Amino acid sequence: MSLVAFIIGAGPHIGAAVGTLLKQKGYRIALGSRNPKIDETKAGFYPVKVDASSPESIQAAFQTVNAELGPPNVVIYNAASFHPLPTPEDPLSLPLESLQSSTAVGLGVFAAAQQAIAGFRSGVHKDSSKAFIVTGNLLPFITALPSYTSLDIQKVVSARLVETFATAYKKDIRFYFASLVSPSGEIPEDFPKSADTHAQVYWDLINGGTQGNWDHRFTLDGKKLPGYEKP
Repeated sequence: MSLVAFIIGAGPHIGAAVGTLLKQKGYRIALGSRNPKIDETKAGFYPVKVDASSPESIQAAFQTVNAELGPPNVVIYNAASFHPLPTPEDPLSLPLESLQSSTAVGLGVFAAAQQAIAGFRSGVHKDSSKAFIVTGNLLPFITALPSYTSLDIQKVVSARLVETFATAYKKDIRFYFASLVSPSGEIPEDFPKSADTHAQVYWDLINGGTQGNWDHRFTLDGKKLPGYEKP
């Protein structure tokens, strides 16, 4: 039985670090991006073309991964879409098309989870850890920041979907919205340094055993933020 991970939004930062670590742990890795790099095959990865804003593209990408590597037992949804405001601090200056594009990436979580669950439930991964992890942030949990309207809406949609899935399927499949935070629990300044931390935290979540809190907040040292969870 092959352990397979599909990373959607496999860029040079978090996606690359997660892919490298999981490959070291024995996983076969599909790296999904809009412009896959064929050279990645030389490093033992399987590049796949996917547009996270398109349900049809997500469906086609899963079909490709299923056929070439087998159904994934781990899916990392690392896609993001941010459109700066044309006029600072004026969210209604954002073109509707830009908001729709970012929201579509949030809804892509639903499309990806819908494809993933068929593999999770297959006999192939009966005894494997099954996890769906979305790279999150604090935007769904704090007062709205107008400058980040497009990304904010995307992450709010993603977070609610993850919460819904974690509640519905917690018996045998784990879903997480994993967010790097500062030591005080605020938006972190050290995100550019966090790729390897994300990879290790995701590995720990994959192998955690029980669902736990879907809203997983962690600091740069990889430790879970204390005290933020509701009683």
